[in-house]
Amino acid sequence: MDNRIKLLTLSAVFAAMTFALTTFPKIPTGSGYIHMGDSVIYLAACVLPFPYAIFVGAIGGALADVFGGYVIWIVPTLIVKALITLPYNSKSDTILTKRNAFMVLPAGLITVIGYAIAEMLLFGWAGIISGLLMGVIQPIGSAILFLLFAAMLDKIGFKRRIR
Repeated sequence: MDNRIKLLTLSAVFAAMTFALTTFPKIPTGSGYIHMGDSVIYLAACVLPFPYAIFVGAIGGALADVFGGYVIWIVPTLIVKALITLPYNSKSDTILTKRNAFMVLPAGLITVIGYAIAEMLLFGWAGIISGLLMGVIQPIGSAILFLLFAAMLDKIGFKRRIR
């Protein structure tokens, strides 16, 4: 199979999984919601080359906003979810490298800061204050889920099987 077709297919699967874990379950927070979809974006960034991982994050997250009734968040989501893929590296034979495990920190920081800026632009300074606590919970949950998924996928040799 052509490698581009394989990468596009994997990207579509990861984007669909991102959509699913962003949409179900989600915990409304007032202006937005907490979800676990970022864990799949982190996985995609460790498996796929950057342009494909960026697509996964941006499209999977934005589609969840569209279908979940959070249309106001589409532009911030496109930007933030694309950016959280950048710290990761997909060049290793495994997903859970020391580097990738540590990258949940900058990815979480990008999420918190990115959405804080968006909340300030959309709702003023009060938006940042009200959304900050909830904004921190999501990256922590996604980081934990990513580490668990990555360890399980490495145990079955996932990256080796898809090459």
